[in-house]
Amino acid sequence: MKATDIFKDKKFIECLKKGTFNDNNNHIEIFNDKDEIIEENVNNVIKINCLGGWITNIDGISIFINLKILNLFVNKIKKLPKEIEKLKNLEVLNLYANEIEFLPKEIKNLKNLKKLNLNYNKLQEIPKEISKLENLKYLNLIGNQIKNLSKEIDKLENLKELDLSDNQIEEIPKEIKKLKKLEKLDLSKNQIKELPKEIWNLKNLEKLNLSYNKIKELPKKIDKLKNLRILNLAGNQLQWLQKEICNLKNLKKLNLENNQIKSLLKEIWNLNNLEALYLGNNGLQSLPKEIKNLKNLKILKLSNNKLKELPKEIGNLENLEILYLNNNQLQWLLEEILGLSKLRWIWIKKAFDLKSLKQDPFELFDILQKLEEKNKLDIESLKYLKEKVYSILIKKIEEKYRIEDLKQIKSDLNLNNFNF
Repeated sequence: MKATDIFKDKKFIECLKKGTFNDNNNHIEIFNDKDEIIEENVNNVIKINCLGGWITNIDGISIFINLKILNLFVNKIKKLPKEIEKLKNLEVLNLYANEIEFLPKEIKNLKNLKKLNLNYNKLQEIPKEISKLENLKYLNLIGNQIKNLSKEIDKLENLKELDLSDNQIEEIPKEIKKLKKLEKLDLSKNQIKELPKEIWNLKNLEKLNLSYNKIKELPKKIDKLKNLRILNLAGNQLQWLQKEICNLKNLKKLNLENNQIKSLLKEIWNLNNLEALYLGNNGLQSLPKEIKNLKNLKILKLSNNKLKELPKEIGNLENLEILYLNNNQLQWLLEEILGLSKLRWIWIKKAFDLKSLKQDPFELFDILQKLEEKNKLDIESLKYLKEKVYSILIKKIEEKYRIEDLKQIKSDLNLNNFNF
């Protein structure tokens, strides 16, 4: 039987010539030299990979009765054929970046399907048929046009990962509480204003991404998510941090960037398992000495705030590796930073309010030079500070020394030869 007797899309045929694999991930030929089907080989096809082939039609796919993995990412497929229900052994269906607007109801018969990727298609709702896929563990729907979640999502009780980021969702149904095996939930880049209080029932949740929504407040029982390790709340409308978050003792990463938080509860500094804390682009004016409690912290981002000084206790963050201080109003750089033995990198471009600098420029120079000698400063920050602090030094010298001495002093402090 000729390939064209089964498959309507010639580009799909071309893909099948290279993209069919057996159980050992070895390529398997399914056509002979005359483009006729080698039937005995078809049954051995376990995986099909068709990437970026501009395929529009996969009619004929049902001949691969033992197929387990079907990767059709970056094509032009607008709809799936009803015959897809015959792929009874299918476990992975990847339709990333196609043009699918709906799924056939027959997809509900793929009872062994464990992973479904529909990222970057044109879905406006989660097809109800998906709720029949009782063994589904991973559901990805990033970058569609989904506005509402069906209440029937509660049928997916074996789901471990659900990614609905970059859609237009405004409300999460309380039925989400039924997804008790969920470990990762990504709702970022939507239009969500509040979460259902029932979300605390997701007690196996480890990663929760709520970034870039319109959330002003979190449910009070969020501290019941005892297994939560990563919480991303960046880009919302939070004006303060609720004390319940401070009870999430297993948190390792907390992102609060791009909110409207001007001060932090002291309790946050008791999250001593934190390894990464992102506080950039808020209105923070100071940090308390309790920051010293974050002994496991490796990354601290304080960019784009209104910090005028740092507490000397920052020198107690013995595991700190990366520190962002850029775009603040610092008037002082603590010498204690030099004691951070594991510090690998520090960003300080525009970190200082040089007009209101309270630190002696020579002392600041000395600290920066020592950091530079340890290769902990980026070149861009160095160049910027070098020029700015140099100009301050010259100004101070002009105020102190006689005019006839200035020419020689400036020559000695020549920027190109300055040992910095």
